[in-house]
Amino acid sequence: MKHTILLFLFITIILQVDSQNSNVLLLSKIGDVRYQCNQSNCSTSTVVSKPNLRACQTSCLMDTSCRTLTFDQINSQCELFADDPNQYGSLIAQTGVMTFIAVNRQLSASMSTNAMASIKTTSSSSSTSTSSMSTTTTTAIIWKQISKMYTGRDTHTASVLSDGKVLVVGGSNAGYTGTAEIYHPSTGNWTKSANLSVARWYHTASTLLNGSVLVVGGGGNTGYLNSGQLYNPLAGTWATVANMNVARFGHTASVLSNGLVLVVGGQSSSGSYVNSIELYNPLTNTWTLKANMNVARSYHTASVLSNGAVLVTGGQTTGGIYLSSVELYNSSTNTWTGQANMNVARSYHTASVLSNGKVLVAGGYNGSVVFNSAQLYDPLTNAWSSTANMNTARYKYAASVLSDGSVVVIGGIDNSNSFLASGEKYNPSTNTWVVLSASMNAVRCSHTSSLLSNGQILVAGGYNGTVSTNTAELY
Repeated sequence: MKHTILLFLFITIILQVDSQNSNVLLLSKIGDVRYQCNQSNCSTSTVVSKPNLRACQTSCLMDTSCRTLTFDQINSQCELFADDPNQYGSLIAQTGVMTFIAVNRQLSASMSTNAMASIKTTSSSSSTSTSSMSTTTTTAIIWKQISKMYTGRDTHTASVLSDGKVLVVGGSNAGYTGTAEIYHPSTGNWTKSANLSVARWYHTASTLLNGSVLVVGGGGNTGYLNSGQLYNPLAGTWATVANMNVARFGHTASVLSNGLVLVVGGQSSSGSYVNSIELYNPLTNTWTLKANMNVARSYHTASVLSNGAVLVTGGQTTGGIYLSSVELYNSSTNTWTGQANMNVARSYHTASVLSNGKVLVAGGYNGSVVFNSAQLYDPLTNAWSSTANMNTARYKYAASVLSDGSVVVIGGIDNSNSFLASGEKYNPSTNTWVVLSASMNAVRCSHTSSLLSNGQILVAGGYNGTVSTNTAELY
């Protein structure tokens, strides 16, 4: 039997302000619906007694892990969840219960318990005739400048640590840097960490299953590097690890489900493109050469699929030729299999694994044209399908997959060789791109974007056409 449920969709803006801080939480409301997480990996909810809805919403504002809340008006019960309904749960119709989903949160550096909270609500109504319900809301995008890094840098790496902090390493700044620093989301500040023993850029940084960060390869003052170091976040120190068998620059590194690190391609000491790959075993501190790719390449992408295979797309090869070819690595059988080609050759693009298992490839450069085109790869059919183009052609930009499954792309360089501050968001459900309603405070390319545990994106460093910048922003 089909039931028609009238949904009232609200955007509720909760604002907390004192003399030093401003914290904003945007909530999307679904009336007469309760959120009930129906999977074993859901987090434990927090149940509190609150006299009214406003007090419940304010509790969600104060709890930075709150992603969803329900308020039972009959029993004055407030329940806070760290989960997103689109990620884990189900929405169940129940009279007298309101569910709010956090669609955007902007945090200041610190939070005052004496702050005043105000709430602004706008509404519209619609109806649906289905047993499953979802809402889509458009929110104002806010970019917030935060403390600057100690060192300006581009083509560096940024790794989110297990405690939520972000480790930024190396890069270029009128030369190569071996400095490292850590961003603290709780304070909004940066602190210096121990330096690398060898300055490098175009390296990779991989967060291992034990929380350590493996940095390998790249270019340095002595040329292309085969060396690597391991960062211990508890001690704040670096340890030297075994050298790779091949020096690499512009390669990729992927952490597999078994904890091994797969390093693929790149350019080697002579400047030649390589098709070799190798696996790092953190338990034995050893590198093992594995089956070569079919095509040597650098400046490509590598994506770990839901079945554990690694999809490699595009890049450049010998003679500076740009590639549309695609290969799939099976670590169980140590084999490479050619896949369907992309519709255009591209490098300096991004590849994002979506929640439905498909891979979104967007943008990039072929030596003469910067692309705004995007494609979707389906591992089940080994086929590419076109999707909507980005609003702006861009390469050397950054992309982040949000918890709701959308993809945010930020910055880069366009076809007129202009450096960009703009961003846009891809919605997999509608196959559409929407320009973010506000741009970053600074143009930049070759920067990093890191998804924080509170849902914000940290953008750090990059090149602005003049210098390697030390500025950072939060989205």
